[in-house]
Amino acid sequence: MPAEQSISDENTDIYEQLTAARNYLRKLDDFYARAAAARNTTLEHYQVLLAVHCLGDKNLTLRLLAEHLVRDRTATGQLCRRMQQADLLELTYEANSHRPQLLISLSKRGNNVLRTVTRDGLRNRDEYLRSLPADKRLYLAEAVRFAWLDCLERNAPQAIGPGVVGSISPSIQRDTQTGVLAAGRTGVE
Repeated sequence: MPAEQSISDENTDIYEQLTAARNYLRKLDDFYARAAAARNTTLEHYQVLLAVHCLGDKNLTLRLLAEHLVRDRTATGQLCRRMQQADLLELTYEANSHRPQLLISLSKRGNNVLRTVTRDGLRNRDEYLRSLPADKRLYLAEAVRFAWLDCLERNAPQAIGPGVVGSISPSIQRDTQTGVLAAGRTGVE
């Protein structure tokens, strides 16, 4: 086997950590998908509810939601219409505008579904983690940390690029200091 095709032992650990992190994150998605199915919704609906809640709860523009979900605006609009029919979202149009935008808010039922799916998903995650030996839990935590934060912690300016670091790194620093591994609002739109 040529030298450029072989993987060194040092790099094998990187691949193992990335694989473990991806596997764990897929399991997390499955926990939330099962919790959503128990509420007659889908993981995709849950992700929209979560995004609407985190991005402002009331009068979120379709454009901003589509960008956040990395989806086409038309497809996002169609999904939101279906979610409105299921009483998960409230849709209105911007008033007093020559080109009104679709505004999205959580309905009362959508807010309840978001909270119960989140609670059930977290409970399932915790049960899964408690079922693992301590060394496996530590390995998963390190693998996820490595897969998502390693490049930011080692060389943030080079990893992200100029002009973006200032708006992202304070959020990450705040979260890692408190031990929470979730990005906060950055103010970048």
